[in-house]
Amino acid sequence: MKSLISLSNDFLNVFTSLSDMVGGVLGFNTKKSDVADYFKTVQDTVSSTKETLNKIVVDMKSENNPNTAATETAINKLVSETLDKIIEGASEAVKGAEGNDSIASVGTANVGAAGEENAVKSLIEGIGKIVEVVLGNKGSADAGDNNNAENGNARNNNGAGKLFANANAGAAAEAKKVAADAAKAVGAVTGADILQAMVKNDAVTLAKHAGGAGAESNKKDAIIAGGIALRAIAKNGKFSGASDGDADAKKAIEGVALSAVTKALNTLTIAIRNTIDVGLKGVKDAMKINPNDTPVTTDKQIPEIKN
Repeated sequence: MKSLISLSNDFLNVFTSLSDMVGGVLGFNTKKSDVADYFKTVQDTVSSTKETLNKIVVDMKSENNPNTAATETAINKLVSETLDKIIEGASEAVKGAEGNDSIASVGTANVGAAGEENAVKSLIEGIGKIVEVVLGNKGSADAGDNNNAENGNARNNNGAGKLFANANAGAAAEAKKVAADAAKAVGAVTGADILQAMVKNDAVTLAKHAGGAGAESNKKDAIIAGGIALRAIAKNGKFSGASDGDADAKKAIEGVALSAVTKALNTLTIAIRNTIDVGLKGVKDAMKINPNDTPVTTDKQIPEIKN
């Protein structure tokens, strides 16, 4: 039997485990389908929380609890304004992260490949729904600047944008410069900036870019980072590598892609957890729970994450 207080603790524990999973499991060999598993875990956990809250209302009604009406109002608000939107968003995002390819994947013959159009569409719609609820106006797709890491001049198809071309990124020395500019972009912005950028048209253009160099001109750091994260997750998405297959350049490019995805998902996990925790506290206030009360209980439990 679980009280609302225990439900809140269990929920936070699940999302702490999810944070550990993002930080500890995502790596060079992480598959796109592993990111789909992440969103499925979010969907299932939040759905279970919703079911538990609805069960609490049923229990309170059966006990003729005087705080039932206020509690039901608080729960309905949390479900309709937050939980349902997160569930819908996660369910949609799952569709876009398909495949056994690594999220940090350099294309065959070191040639980039666009993210599959429907996959990108599912990701931006799904992530967008979640971001709207849990981040609001936090983060900016306009964050950073449009300066190339090599010389500080405005990007003009000579930097990170080469990662998105359906061609190689040049010989080893040039590919390393491309990776360095991409790393500069990812490092210059926050996870919230990346998430906000991922659902904007410019980042989507990068994720789906199927031409030669030319996708990056004047694009700011957040858009570059968002495009990298989106292509990394999306079905079929791959990055350009060095024309001579240089291993160090490949590792640098893969590291940037991994960093962008990890930064975004860590931020998303924390934001979901914090948003729902605030909502659960609101429900607790409506129930007028204090340490001396006999808690309203329910037998519904949040499933644990198994790493």
